[in-house]
Amino acid sequence: MPWSYTFLTQIVLKDGRTISSLMQARAMMIELPVFRQTNSDWRYTAELVFEASRCGDEIALRDAHAQMLSALEAEGLL
Repeated sequence: MPWSYTFLTQIVLKDGRTISSLMQARAMMIELPVFRQTNSDWRYTAELVFEASRCGDEIALRDAHAQMLSALEAEGLL
């Protein structure tokens, strides 16, 4: 699976960290506490990130990026 696929625009978190690839998105999600990982927003985000890594098409990457932004916003990280 090509986790190296990159988003069209990088995501910059409040603390200065950036997420520009599916690999970085995956790593960030793995670092979340388990109670966050099981949240429906993060489960859906993980599904879309996984799907984007599997197929790598522009629509899947755009969907994963948008959901990542939504989940991060809900957590107050943006």
